[in-house]
Amino acid sequence: MSDDKTSRGYPLPHPENIAVEDVVRIRKAIEKIDEDMSERENQLKSNFERFNFETFLNFWE
Repeated sequence: MSDDKTSRGYPLPHPENIAVEDVVRIRKAIEKIDEDMSERENQLKSNFERFNFETFLNFWE
């Protein structure tokens, strides 16, 4: 089984792998991508809320 990964560490399918191995690798990659995207989304929401609050404070000065 080939052990190829992306630069972010997501497992990649490979033509030399049997389908069963690649299904597991693709599932792990999707789970990791989902986890990373959720983390980014939470960071963006937090930054946006902080920005709005700081903008609100400056508005009243």
